[in-house]
Amino acid sequence: MRSSPYLLGIDIGTSSTKGVLIDVRGNVLAEAAVEHDIRVLKPGWVEQDPDECYWRDFKIIAKTLMAKANITPNEIAGIGISGLSPVIVPIDRAGNVIRPALIYSDRRAVNESKMVTEKLGLEQVIKITGNIPDPYFGGYKLIWYMRNEPENYRKTWKVLNAEKYVILKLTGEAVIDRSTATLYAPYYDWRLQRWSEEISSMVGGGLELLPDKICESCEIVGYVTREAAAESGLIEGIPVIAGGVDALASAYSVGVISEGDSVFTYGTTSCWLVATSKPMYEPRGRLIAVGHVIPGKYALAGAINTTGALLRWFRDNFGHIEKSFGEMVNMSAYELLDMETEKINPGSDGLFVLPYFLGERTPIWDPDARGLIFGLTLGHTRAHVYKALMEAVGYALKQHIEIVQGLGIEVKKIIAVNGGAKSKLWRQIISDITGFDQFFIKGARGAPYGDAFLAGVSVGVFKKFEDIKFSLNPMEKTEPNRKNYEIYSKLFKIYEKLYESSKPCLDLLKSLQISEV
Repeated sequence: MRSSPYLLGIDIGTSSTKGVLIDVRGNVLAEAAVEHDIRVLKPGWVEQDPDECYWRDFKIIAKTLMAKANITPNEIAGIGISGLSPVIVPIDRAGNVIRPALIYSDRRAVNESKMVTEKLGLEQVIKITGNIPDPYFGGYKLIWYMRNEPENYRKTWKVLNAEKYVILKLTGEAVIDRSTATLYAPYYDWRLQRWSEEISSMVGGGLELLPDKICESCEIVGYVTREAAAESGLIEGIPVIAGGVDALASAYSVGVISEGDSVFTYGTTSCWLVATSKPMYEPRGRLIAVGHVIPGKYALAGAINTTGALLRWFRDNFGHIEKSFGEMVNMSAYELLDMETEKINPGSDGLFVLPYFLGERTPIWDPDARGLIFGLTLGHTRAHVYKALMEAVGYALKQHIEIVQGLGIEVKKIIAVNGGAKSKLWRQIISDITGFDQFFIKGARGAPYGDAFLAGVSVGVFKKFEDIKFSLNPMEKTEPNRKNYEIYSKLFKIYEKLYESSKPCLDLLKSLQISEV
């Protein structure tokens, strides 16, 4: 360990890469971010260039952080990297990318998901993999690749996740960690916690392209090579850990380790993740079963496609006054909309929103689901609609919490993170609907911080994983209003029926093949 060690943590996201540099006390010395593109070839086909989006970003951020913190590369004791997951990056034996990466939001493997379901049966697929068969998961993307691009497939030596491609460039090692492997259904056997040769044989191969060893996220898997050092501005020999799924690294960054601890991300989309002490899955596949970045820990996750995106949609289409006035008084349009919305009664006077503006993942796994505004009257205003959008996210979260509670897990607390959590009003609405206290950590850096701290534990800078809790900023607590909770509990019963009631009409709309925006 170096005399004055610093830890580098970098997270590769969907549209940007972020990084932090921390010291031995967990203090952030510098942070940086760089944006990158996604390519939507056609609806449901989403790709990225691994060299341009992943490796380029890493090099820029590593150099930027060292310059900002005014440190030399020989002072970096370890590197942790997380990334968007699951992603398919096919490489040849020389480490060259064969085709653009298929990212998690790519939906082209619909037929492959159906094929596996038909061969095994839905119940058996969920029992083996812990997850519902869906194009979201990396294994189904790999099967699509095998069946549809055989020439490229024959050239492929391994397929890697986004951050694992960067690790390959840094160390020359092709690896996968446990948290990422669990998202490569159907190849990962959730019961046995290993790759399934039986599934690979059934679908005609694919397993040979996945890294042989499944590592723990904190495991040192290699060291920066001379070539990588010259290209990245680092030095040869820095330890690099396996890293893992960005959502799990983010959860770790705010101390979600013990069973029942949970985190809710108030982002453009949202993930609610609850830690468990043993591998568990939801028998109907309504949640995502995933390994934690902490050894011996697991998690169940809910993925809500549109949350902050709903408020942005409203702001951009109906909040022109707030946007203009906000610029004049140095306030955000969201702050002004919150002020207008505070006056609206809980339940928005009978107005409901289904938040499926981009289809939905958990708990319904329906890419054809659509948003719905229900209960409108001439007495409703813009503020009613805005509050109903906020409440829709609360109802969606409550659905996930009740599913987890049905599995016998006691949810202890919810930690609120990301930009949307700055809204005290929204946090209050969410707490009133769910009945849970929320704890907002100001200045939380998310996944990059978790990556850096995890690397610190691995190289001995920090003693144990739980030490991260000592570095967290004070939490701002939001308690539910019990009277409002009782009102929302009654209204939630209506919300739960809206999707199933409207689904026949959505199916009819799809059959008519009306062009969509």
